[in-house]
Amino acid sequence: MRTLGVAVLGLFLGLIAGALLTSAIARPLVGGGGGEISTGVGVLLGMLMPVLGISGAVIGVIIERRSRGGS
Repeated sequence: MRTLGVAVLGLFLGLIAGALLTSAIARPLVGGGGGEISTGVGVLLGMLMPVLGISGAVIGVIIERRSRGGS
């Protein structure tokens, strides 16, 4: 049950980090006056949040298992 809690916490922290990074990267790209970004950059920005969410969950579980001594 503890591992599940750590995975959920890591997921939420990864999603929050993804939201912050996405807005920090997209704001200068769109704010340049043109208001448009390329399709490739849009796809990468759209994938950033879920990828960081899953990564946060996996990293959280790995850290939790190592802190318990692998048992």
